[in-house]
Amino acid sequence: MRKSRKPAKQRPGKMTKVLLPVDGSDCSDRALHYLIQLSAAQGPFEIHLLSVQIPIESGHARLFATDAEIDAYHRDEGMKVLKPYLQKLEAAGIDYDYHVLVGHVSLTIARFAKEQKFDKVVMGTHGRSGLTNLLMGSVAQNVVRRLKIPVALVK
Repeated sequence: MRKSRKPAKQRPGKMTKVLLPVDGSDCSDRALHYLIQLSAAQGPFEIHLLSVQIPIESGHARLFATDAEIDAYHRDEGMKVLKPYLQKLEAAGIDYDYHVLVGHVSLTIARFAKEQKFDKVVMGTHGRSGLTNLLMGSVAQNVVRRLKIPVALVK
C-alpha cells in the first residue's frame, strides 16, 4: 500500500530520499522528531513512513477470514500505527508518502529501502517489545547489517 499526502515539492538538484520505519514506540516517536528537526535545519527531504505488519500465518485464522479480509486487517493495523506520525508531519507542514507492508520486519524494511533506492534510513533503536528484541535480535541491528546506505538510529 502506497499513499501520499501530496507529492514532495521538488527543488533544484536531487532531494534526499529518507525512509522512516515506525511502530508506535517511544523510539519511533523520537526518530520522527529528529527527522523533523533535521529537515528544518538542512532543508526538505523526500520522507517516506513505513509500517511493517507481521503476517498472519496461522492456518486457523485463514479458515475464518478471506485474503481480502486479512489484507484489510493489515492495512487497518498499519494505518493505526501511522496516523499519529502523519498528523505530526502535517502539523509541521512537511510533505510525505506512507506505506504499509506485510512481512518479517527487518527483512521487509531492508528490502524496501533497496528496492525504492532510499538515500538514508532513520529509525528508533528499539521497538515496542523489548522481549521481541531479546528473542529475535534487534530489528535495527538487522537493518543496519543488511543495508549499505546510512542508517541513523535514534534512542
